[in-house]
Amino acid sequence: MTDMIYVNIFISAVLLLTSIVAFMLMQRVRSLFKEIAPVGALTSVRGPQPGTLAPDGNFTTLSGQTITLGSSALPQLVLFVSGSCPISRKMIPIAKDFCFREQLSLILAGDDAPDVQQEFARCSGFSPSILINDQSLGRLLEVDKLPSAFLYDIDGKLVARGLVNNREHLESLLNAWESGYGTVQTYLANHKKSLAA
Repeated sequence: MTDMIYVNIFISAVLLLTSIVAFMLMQRVRSLFKEIAPVGALTSVRGPQPGTLAPDGNFTTLSGQTITLGSSALPQLVLFVSGSCPISRKMIPIAKDFCFREQLSLILAGDDAPDVQQEFARCSGFSPSILINDQSLGRLLEVDKLPSAFLYDIDGKLVARGLVNNREHLESLLNAWESGYGTVQTYLANHKKSLAA
């Protein structure tokens, strides 16, 4: 009988110690997650910033139609891609699915030769009617790396932008818009200031 009492005391002590260790570990993991930055689209200081209106004018698609940025019933995601960029090829189906789920209008943009772009559209499975093939658009938006994304609201105002190479980066553009911060970097800087205050 005495042995059973000692065993129960020992088990109770082990359980108590395990609970204390689990609680301390949970606190450490929480503090670690506060320090880890969320995945977000990398934003350059060059080019238009959130709040800027979309470039004026009509832009011609690969199929000969014209598109005016910011004049859509849905918010527009403009994604700069190239057939020679493997990440661009990977991002097109991701962007198509993302825009379908989030009710966004997808516009692709590039500046290769028309025959190269036609082959790119055929191989990647997108309609030439959603690809603006115009060097001036890339210059106006100061695109220097691919794939770059620009998210415009229905009023034609830029709400978020950045270099994107996975779905989480695309989602971070929407998160930046919903939070009121133009970029994840701005959100983190302001969040740290509010924690320090």
